[in-house]
Amino acid sequence: MAIQILTVSQVTNTISRVISDGIGPVSVQGEISNYKLHSSGHRYFTLKDEGAQISCVMWRSRTLNFIPADGMMVVVSGNITVYPQRGNYQIECTSMKPVGQGDLYIAFEALKEKLQQKGYFDISRKRSIPELPLRIGVSTSPTGAAIQDIITTCKRRFPPAIILFRPTLVQGDGSAEDIVEAINDLNKEDVDVIIVGRGGGSLEDLWAYNMEITADAIFNSKVPVISAVGHETDFTIADFVADLRAATPTAAAEIVTPFTIDYILNVLNNSKIDLTNFIKRHIEDFESNIKSLIDSHPFKFVLEKIKNKIQLLDEMESKMIMLSKHRFETLKNKLISYEQQCKSLNPISPLDKGFALLQSKNKYIGNNETLGNYIEVDLIRKNENVNVLIQKVIRK
Repeated sequence: MAIQILTVSQVTNTISRVISDGIGPVSVQGEISNYKLHSSGHRYFTLKDEGAQISCVMWRSRTLNFIPADGMMVVVSGNITVYPQRGNYQIECTSMKPVGQGDLYIAFEALKEKLQQKGYFDISRKRSIPELPLRIGVSTSPTGAAIQDIITTCKRRFPPAIILFRPTLVQGDGSAEDIVEAINDLNKEDVDVIIVGRGGGSLEDLWAYNMEITADAIFNSKVPVISAVGHETDFTIADFVADLRAATPTAAAEIVTPFTIDYILNVLNNSKIDLTNFIKRHIEDFESNIKSLIDSHPFKFVLEKIKNKIQLLDEMESKMIMLSKHRFETLKNKLISYEQQCKSLNPISPLDKGFALLQSKNKYIGNNETLGNYIEVDLIRKNENVNVLIQKVIRK
């Protein structure tokens, strides 16, 4: 027997009929999680207990006398249906009544009250965010969209900013402890501001940011902290303790870059224009004052005196030149005279006239000394030296 081949739609429709006909209307009690009021007016949420969860939808035509919120314990009535596009079953709610608050919501409110009494939420202790932080610490998941949104926004708005990213567990076991470590690590990195955040999620997903140890780490941080946890409608204990809450991680990135690079360049350009105009006006004022001073009678009198002094200097310069030339000629003539005297006194100069010098053992023999005292002498002429023996000396 051949097996009938069905389309996905046929299988889904069959399941839908089986569930609808087999179960019928139901009333289910559970805790609301991940509640979302769509812009269309329809309500989408998850109903859960400690062991399971089921998706729910409530159309805008159904009226309520209260505002649902995550953590509320409610009883919903309706029919089990199948959402074909996703292939999952859901409760199509016709009514909803609150029966109390869920455990997480009660714990949230209890911690909120405790920390408020301790002054963790006081406006007076909250620090202002630096106007132009250059080193921005970020604690969030390395795999979520939050870190990409923060980096993209910061680099687009203010590229000089340095982002120090500390990858962090944001949900599950050990996530609160890792968030505390991340805040402490970033405090050691000399950052100007810290963004602590993640993308949206259910109350359970965000629970690490509702822990007291997380609140303590934010409270004790030496650096201002911006909490950017979840979507705009999500609120956590971290939001209340932080120095500033941002609706989303992208909003946090915009807060820490209040002045974009284009804005700063525009301010600098305008400042340059203002400074140039200021200097130009002052130069024009100085020129005008100088012109007025030049045209004044006292200044003209001073100019005349200066001109006279210049002329006197020119005359003195001419005299100095003449005196210098005369002095130079006098010294030159004296030098020539000294040169002639030196030449005349030079014992070698008579050699030019044919005379000769007598020398014995490198000692000149003068006119007052007889040659009889020597056996041999050197006869020095201009172009030759002769050694002679003394045989006989005839005295006059």
